[in-house]
Amino acid sequence: MNYCGIDLGKKSSHFHIVDGARKTVTAGKFSNNVEAIGKVFAKRERLKIVIEASCKAFWMADRLSEFGHEVVVVDPGRTKAIGAARIKHDKLDARVLAELCQTGLLAVVDIPTQDQRLARLPFTSRDTLVRARIQMTNSVQSILDGEGVELPTVWKGNFSDVIRSVAPRMPSAMIPIVERLLKGINELSKLIDECDEEIEVVAENDPDIKLLRTVPGVGILTAAAYVHVIRDPGRFKYGRLVSAYLGLVPSLYFSGQTHVKGGITKHGNKHLRWLLHIAATALLRTQRDTALKRWASHLAERIGRKKAKSAIVRKLATILWAVWSRRNPFETRLPVQETAAVSAA
Repeated sequence: MNYCGIDLGKKSSHFHIVDGARKTVTAGKFSNNVEAIGKVFAKRERLKIVIEASCKAFWMADRLSEFGHEVVVVDPGRTKAIGAARIKHDKLDARVLAELCQTGLLAVVDIPTQDQRLARLPFTSRDTLVRARIQMTNSVQSILDGEGVELPTVWKGNFSDVIRSVAPRMPSAMIPIVERLLKGINELSKLIDECDEEIEVVAENDPDIKLLRTVPGVGILTAAAYVHVIRDPGRFKYGRLVSAYLGLVPSLYFSGQTHVKGGITKHGNKHLRWLLHIAATALLRTQRDTALKRWASHLAERIGRKKAKSAIVRKLATILWAVWSRRNPFETRLPVQETAAVSAA
């Protein structure tokens, strides 16, 4: 079998094919469309092809698989040979990938199916809309702050109503600008609501999402996103691997006498991490008294809310995996003190 490395570009890609002795068979460049891909790979004997994970990597992997090739997608952050090269260009990257493919020294990424990728699009679009709304909201607050217009410390109602309530204190030239931004914020809110309705319809008919929602603090969005990102709990032997996959474990640097433990790696799906943080906040705020809630509250009191959040998020990610993999709803345990009191009675 021969081995191929492909360095994906936006419109075109470089490929390099080597044999079992890592000697070059051929190399070249092709456009990123089905016809061009077919001209290069359709009539070749079965290749093992490696591609670095990127926006177009999974689509490219599907196309190459259709031509009968074995395709692996790898984590670019762990492909050290390319990142460490002093001389770096697309042709060289493709060759190094081909040689690494022959040696098997690759960190392989699980390839989701097209249906799985499409199922995640509502979450991707919602995340984009939410971030755009946050940016516009911050812009309005910055404009007001720049001219000394202060907002109430505490308010009720939606953001637009609060901003309009301080309009009498705004310079007249500022009002139409702010009003335009508020209209944009309201339109984004409507689109976000549409995304939420679409996700809720799917979630109501998904037994896995219903199962994960039994965990305290976890709502529809978090449970649905967890299902679509993890896809299959059987991919992980234990819960801590899920935490690592989502970038929720601390970064470590051990070399000689130097031992440094840093913040979380953030190596994974940032949208799901954000939703898990929201779930952790909901857990801390809930009035439902459980052993998990008390553990989270005591941890926040002991080490501070900010540090505790990371540990709580990591705990939730692990619990969700355990509930899903064992197919058992979360058991809400009473706090230890109350359990003892009930037993004594």
